[in-house]
Amino acid sequence: MAAITPLAILAAAGRHGPLLLCGGVLTGLAAPPLAELTKPLMGLAVFVFTLGAFLKVDAAAFRAEAADRGAVIAMLTWATFGVPLVAYGFVTVLDPGPDLTVGILLAALAPPVGSAAAIAAMLGLSAPLALLATVAATLAAPFYLPPLAAALAGAELAIDPVALSARLGLIVGGAAVAAWALRRYAGDWVAANPHAMTGISVIGLIAVALGAMHGMGEHIAAAPAHAAVLLMLAFVANAGLQLFGTLLFCALDRRRALTIGLVSGNRNITLVWAAAAPFLAAHPGVELFLAMSVFPIFMLPLAMRRLFAALEWDETTRSAVPVPVPVPVPVRSAR
Repeated sequence: MAAITPLAILAAAGRHGPLLLCGGVLTGLAAPPLAELTKPLMGLAVFVFTLGAFLKVDAAAFRAEAADRGAVIAMLTWATFGVPLVAYGFVTVLDPGPDLTVGILLAALAPPVGSAAAIAAMLGLSAPLALLATVAATLAAPFYLPPLAAALAGAELAIDPVALSARLGLIVGGAAVAAWALRRYAGDWVAANPHAMTGISVIGLIAVALGAMHGMGEHIAAAPAHAAVLLMLAFVANAGLQLFGTLLFCALDRRRALTIGLVSGNRNITLVWAAAAPFLAAHPGVELFLAMSVFPIFMLPLAMRRLFAALEWDETTRSAVPVPVPVPVPVRSAR
């Protein structure tokens, strides 16, 4: 029987990431003391899953994705500004009510979720592209988020752009430096254990899933029927934006289009939730929708993996960077 080592545990976590994320969020909901215990560790957990994401993206893969500048600029523009504008058009036409309108807009205005690259790696999508979208939009969010939230949703966000940018930059920059050091001094180990590198992200994400459930039971218990409706709408909104983003970029290859769809639907709810806390105190209906919007982020990847398997999209499990096939060169016989 093979020994159970930390490396083996990380590799197993990497192979079963979507299932563990789904289990993590349900465990946090069912065990409030565990969620309370994990909540203070969420900052460290974000660093851990960001480190795992950087370890899945080498410099060559990142340069390969960034080489198509037109596609990258279009993707960043869409993920940052296009998604909230589509959400704004949706609520303008359907008018789902004031609280739900503001909730949908705040969720859409948030940058792509910080775990997008890690989730992309679990699903066999383009981790470099997801990382690029996440880092760029997240670092810019402290500056564009408050004015757009006020203009589109009428919500005042308590954000200190400089302080938040410094904090986000420290997390992202620290994870990037740590990943560089590991590649520099233990590159063979990193390359030989791809599932374990994904597992690092999974461990961080499980901690985030647990911590995100802190106080969630109280939100649901206060209005269980309404929470159930909002939960269904949150899943529909997430999946709908993923589908919209994928179709919008369907001219690209399937992996890249699905990755853009992933960052379109999965937004950094906890960031905007924390920033809007003073505003949300007077709008419990908005806060409840944001709370319900956390669930699809951790639960949909399992459904997506099973969907990809059912559709036999084998290319989603291959490397995100095309490997050139050597072409044999005919050799002339000597005369």
